[in-house]
Amino acid sequence: MQMHKLGYFAEFVVFPPLVIGLSIVAFRDSAPLHATTWMLSFAFGVVLWTLLEYLLHRFIFHHAPIISEIHEQHHDDPMALIGAPAWTSFVLALLGVLFPLWLLVGLSVAAGITGGAICGYLWYVLVHYASHHWHPRHGSYLYRVRVRHARHHYAHDEGNFGVTVEFWDWVFRTQLDRPSRRVQPNDAAG
Repeated sequence: MQMHKLGYFAEFVVFPPLVIGLSIVAFRDSAPLHATTWMLSFAFGVVLWTLLEYLLHRFIFHHAPIISEIHEQHHDDPMALIGAPAWTSFVLALLGVLFPLWLLVGLSVAAGITGGAICGYLWYVLVHYASHHWHPRHGSYLYRVRVRHARHHYAHDEGNFGVTVEFWDWVFRTQLDRPSRRVQPNDAAG
């Protein structure tokens, strides 16, 4: 769905207080976490997000009814601010990550993992936006992301599903080694 800039970036207002709240829960729970355990849980959440990012992009954004149609709008107009409202991401974070993990590993660890996954998600939102709207310095991380993501847009959805990291594309052999057509730095916005 087409959004205004305020709506597109609303998650940067909604999620930081949630991450802070989850961190407080992790340390004030009846079985509070040791700082090292929290940091490991948080780091695991960030890594977990990169896998979720890959899987969501590959299988949901490109194949699920309705969602794939919305994502196709993004491919048709990569500069448009197309996304889901912040409340949907918030509900998915609670129902799809926090609560299942709470049942599996307890509230404190689940809070740490969820906090990390949310921070990974916010990094994804920022990096994805930057890959379409910023003009990063040649050779920088954001420049490499921009070129990799442009290859995804121009390769008819064949690969490069990871935006923030290319690791899962290598693991699942969806890495596009060469662009399907020559991608110039000015084309990379696509």
